[in-house]
Amino acid sequence: MAVDEATKKQDELELYQIDDKAIVPFFRDHLDDLKNFIELHKGQNLSLLVLLKQFIRTYRLPFNMHRYMEVQRTFIQQTLRSQLENRQAAVSNWIQEHAGRHRDRMIQLQCLYLERVKGSLLPEIEKLLGHSVETLCHHEKSNR
Repeated sequence: MAVDEATKKQDELELYQIDDKAIVPFFRDHLDDLKNFIELHKGQNLSLLVLLKQFIRTYRLPFNMHRYMEVQRTFIQQTLRSQLENRQAAVSNWIQEHAGRHRDRMIQLQCLYLERVKGSLLPEIEKLLGHSVETLCHHEKSNR
């Protein structure tokens, strides 16, 4: 139970590190990929929120790459402070051991954050798409 509470507190702290102003521009920058992704999954009756989460998990891209790299650099610095070995070798070693987990964690947090901001986010994404996912799916069904 204590681990669950600690994890929840860590999640809360890390969620605040997400750049919420970067979310809509992220999807705008990847709009063609997002439309193609939605098209590939149109027969699955998934909500827009679920599709956005799956898109993030599939493409594994941070909303704000600059901020992501700064946070990763901070993690590396904190991890390596106690190590006296060659700094370049230590950074390389850290990347091999931790970078994948760090990215996985960031993607997970982005999906959690989408859940938190879905009320304001989904209408903006639908505007970007030009119409709702439901309209896309309904249009496709009527063309069959």
